[in-house]
Amino acid sequence: MELKPSYEPKATKPMSQAIKGFRDGFWQTHPLLTTQGHTRIRANFTIADWLLMGSLLQAFIILSTPLPLAYVLMPTFGLVAFKLTRTVLKIYSIVENPRMENVIPGRQTALFPPKDGSMIRQPGEPVGGDGMCIVLLTNKSNHPLGLFFPTFRTLSLLARAMYRDLEAHAEEYGFLGFSDYNSNDVLKQPVVLSVMYFKSVEHVQKWAHGKVHREGWDWWNEMSALGKTDQITIGHEIYSVPAGNWENVYMNSKPHDFGATQHAIKTAGGERRWLCPLMDSKDLKNASQRLGSVRG
Repeated sequence: MELKPSYEPKATKPMSQAIKGFRDGFWQTHPLLTTQGHTRIRANFTIADWLLMGSLLQAFIILSTPLPLAYVLMPTFGLVAFKLTRTVLKIYSIVENPRMENVIPGRQTALFPPKDGSMIRQPGEPVGGDGMCIVLLTNKSNHPLGLFFPTFRTLSLLARAMYRDLEAHAEEYGFLGFSDYNSNDVLKQPVVLSVMYFKSVEHVQKWAHGKVHREGWDWWNEMSALGKTDQITIGHEIYSVPAGNWENVYMNSKPHDFGATQHAIKTAGGERRWLCPLMDSKDLKNASQRLGSVRG
């Protein structure tokens, strides 16, 4: 069976989907100034909280400026008019809709590409290729200060160091990529879920017992012994999935989750490249075909 990748291989490994939330400042920018930081701050407060903060800011401006009220309110109404106008222009395709960037029309499926870069799956081999290990990491601050709770802040910094270690040593740890999500069962301070993909449980264990993760692990045990982590939730789940026991499909989608992982392959000239696993799935129309083996 010939595989038809949706993307061309890249010479350098792209960042994981969740790490892109750190933008270019993954290494240096303050965490709360990144895209991920903005998302966490937004989720740390309810809509009522944000309306109240906006009202207080507007009231302060009105009371502190000598300008007439109409001039003071002009920026607010101008910004609303700008956003509404831009939304209408996007609806009628007069300006580009940035949410459609990198969206692939139609049906795609994500498969492990052959390491030799041949893009040929031999008869009898699982359609999806290799097995994998999926790790679900969760964290939540139950403290009234939410993500601004100092102990939770330290935990977040340690987690960033762990993710940095994964990105820097992806092949050593068999790390393929990960995505982040917020739960929707509460109005604020949600559970943050990281969906992580590894080649095997053994690779996960190697990362977990590595120096950087071990430092965070020891810190947690020390803080727990002092009773300083009682208002912080963390957890993990590990699922080892054998080859031929997983499948996926994405419709009109940009790369995300397993579809956003990266895989090392070799070109015909022996050069190493990184390939997104999304493939054209016109010949794999149902789950049984994607779960099965290649027919001769």
